[in-house]
Amino acid sequence: MRTRIAAALTVALAVGAVIAVPGDAHGATGPVVSGTGWKISAPGITHLDTKPWAIAFHDTTSRTKLTPYMRNVAAELTSRTGVTFTVTTKLVPVTRGTCVPGHTISLRWQSKPDPAHPGSSFTGACGNSVHAANGAYIFINSDYWKTGSTISEPTRMNVIWHEAGHAVGLAHSATCPRDGNGLTPLMCATGSNGHQDLRTRRYTSWDIKGFSHLVTNRAYYPTVNR
Repeated sequence: MRTRIAAALTVALAVGAVIAVPGDAHGATGPVVSGTGWKISAPGITHLDTKPWAIAFHDTTSRTKLTPYMRNVAAELTSRTGVTFTVTTKLVPVTRGTCVPGHTISLRWQSKPDPAHPGSSFTGACGNSVHAANGAYIFINSDYWKTGSTISEPTRMNVIWHEAGHAVGLAHSATCPRDGNGLTPLMCATGSNGHQDLRTRRYTSWDIKGFSHLVTNRAYYPTVNR
């Protein structure tokens, strides 16, 4: 049985609901899924297992447009989680609402992929029966690259990295503080995060904390740590 977790990011970026959050200390009775500046998509997803992930594409256009970005995303996800993420040339067609199996993230480049929110990109992430992230699709709005668009390249990169965070189990953070560099979490659902010059490394200290808990939460599910 798989659970789909849907998440979306628009250029205007609506603010997510605020919930009470526990401290960052690892829980004695179960996985920790939220803290200051980070949140995991529990209960559907609480952790990552150690199986390698493949990054694929809906079609050849999606592959051509998004491969350069995803190489950097894959390198950072691998670094932050200790799980291998590899960009492939595979074509894995995706449909909104349908899980992508086999620890695969498939990306689709499409104009206005959500007609109800024409400025949006979005992700559908799936967790398996033991709540491990287990595949995802990402729709990236190609309108961001249209001639005359006011969306900057750093913002486009922020969207792609943000959606990749959703794909492996991060949710919109419930709190959006600033770190020592003045940066708010990339996973905040707000459009003015201050991530304007992070180059190829775009996740902040807040997001990295969330990744670390996706890793340490595996201890509660020993059957998937193989």
